[in-house]
Amino acid sequence: MNGTYINHVQRWIFLVMLGIFVSNQARASVTDSISTHYVNGEFITYYKVQVKASDSICLAVSRYFVHGMCFQLDKLFGWALKGMNLRKEHKELMMFYFKSTSYNTQNHILRGVGDVIVPGIITIPDIYVDSRLSVLQSAHGIRAVNLNLVNASGFIKKMDTGFRVIPDINQRTWLVLESHIQFGWFFDLFITQNRFKSIMEWRLKRFVNNIKNEAERREKLQSINFKQ
Repeated sequence: MNGTYINHVQRWIFLVMLGIFVSNQARASVTDSISTHYVNGEFITYYKVQVKASDSICLAVSRYFVHGMCFQLDKLFGWALKGMNLRKEHKELMMFYFKSTSYNTQNHILRGVGDVIVPGIITIPDIYVDSRLSVLQSAHGIRAVNLNLVNASGFIKKMDTGFRVIPDINQRTWLVLESHIQFGWFFDLFITQNRFKSIMEWRLKRFVNNIKNEAERREKLQSINFKQ
């Protein structure tokens, strides 16, 4: 067995154990929770939400998102990136214009390009962020997605963000996101923990809920078709 296979097995065991823990905790907790902490210069965000859809449907939606991020970015603004104000739909303290992505199938580097605008202070055009995309495949789709920063043009110093699809009971599933973000020196001075919540945290939450909404939409559609 090679190292990659062993690593995938270890990650799968971890996901199963996490699924059991989340499932047990869910009996006595709310169906979603979010927190952000500032530790050693980086913002660490955790978010989990329960989805009223089967594990297989959530896996398919996860795969649909990854394909769109790599090859069909504009389509994502109709669902996965909907309502995240990533194309200057309305004015904010910090604004983004997410222009394009390109994916290198050989080294699995995903490059995102866009503008960052702090109204009245600075506009930085064509910032690029190169991240290594790694996924954990399953028979029905993608179980885990992770983006690790490898190179960027000043805006971001560190980024390790991913989400997992965790099976639960009774046709329910959990989406669990973990994000580690450290900004470049200029933005690190500007972005306090409160500002991070108003700039980034709500976007992370909105993204996961967009995945949730698409999975629940497909679950309802499948149920209607089954009854017919």
